[in-house]
Amino acid sequence: MASTPEYFQDKLSGNHCFGCGTENDHGLHIKSYWMAENKAACHFVPQSFHTAAPTHFLNGGVIATIIDCHCICTAIAYAYQQQGREIGKGTPLWYATGALSLRYKRPVNINSRILLEATVSGYNEKQAKVDCLLKVDDTVCVEATVEAIAVSEEWMKQNT
Repeated sequence: MASTPEYFQDKLSGNHCFGCGTENDHGLHIKSYWMAENKAACHFVPQSFHTAAPTHFLNGGVIATIIDCHCICTAIAYAYQQQGREIGKGTPLWYATGALSLRYKRPVNINSRILLEATVSGYNEKQAKVDCLLKVDDTVCVEATVEAIAVSEEWMKQNT
């Protein structure tokens, strides 16, 4: 029997993000895990209300959200890895989106099981570059790059 992967999001406390936050009851609740040292996977199954105008396709904004969140969580997990720490242990490490670039190559059917593959292609303590492919049945539907910027715990708690 295969073991359940350790999901990055389950180890992060205080995450209320709509896409990846375990503490948001109305969110998408994506789950990311390591495939290799710098490569993470995420599976996502859209719900019928995640549609675009044509009801048989997934909304592009939902696509952008799951890619963005998967890449940011991958950057966070990688930063912990580079410090030799388990995700969520010690002083929290957080990243936010500095830039998001997407290339929609083909529509995604609403009934698809989606695989996101994110690879950290650049990293220093202040930022990470993460490249991502959204695949359906081994076909690339979206190519993306996220520039993740390190942010402080104080930034995470600001009200303004």
